[in-house]
Amino acid sequence: MIITIARQHGSSGREIARALSEALGIQCFDKEIVDEAAENSSICKELISSFDEKRVSPFMLQTTQYPSMNYGLGLNIQVASAQFDVIRKLADQGDCIFVGRCADYILRERKDLTRVFIMGEQEDKIRCIMNRQNVTEAEAKKKIKQVDKDRSSYYKYYTDQIWGESENYDLCINSSKIGITGAVNVIKAYIENNK
Repeated sequence: MIITIARQHGSSGREIARALSEALGIQCFDKEIVDEAAENSSICKELISSFDEKRVSPFMLQTTQYPSMNYGLGLNIQVASAQFDVIRKLADQGDCIFVGRCADYILRERKDLTRVFIMGEQEDKIRCIMNRQNVTEAEAKKKIKQVDKDRSSYYKYYTDQIWGESENYDLCINSSKIGITGAVNVIKAYIENNK
């Protein structure tokens, strides 16, 4: 059982993934993917974090600044490849949940895959980010727009698909309508009915 959760910023996607992990008794990988990628490659964690689900700029594609990197291969490609390799490796080790990082696309050939997209109403996402990051309403709106723009660009670049488009997922859930517990119950029910 492999579950991937893509999410809008502020939609409680990470919280849903963690609650689902507890409910199913399986591991959840989010920022841990960055740690694993750094451990299993010659790329430092700070560098991987700086590219993690960020918009791809044509100005970042080539580098000679990092001697351990393959010359001529874009740094962003090497960082993404390191993360994608980790996702495949962890999926092969057993049941788990992945948050973001194109995991739904990377693992698309697997028969045991459930792909979920979490969205939310704008006012709820703003309130979530204001509470979580202790920022103003205007700052929360700006952060939501920026993070979702980055995620969309990142997804498009590596998958050539549209992030959040329903046909790319098995389930699209509005967390504003059913909350974290409701989302966990819907995902569990879906998995049970599709065994």
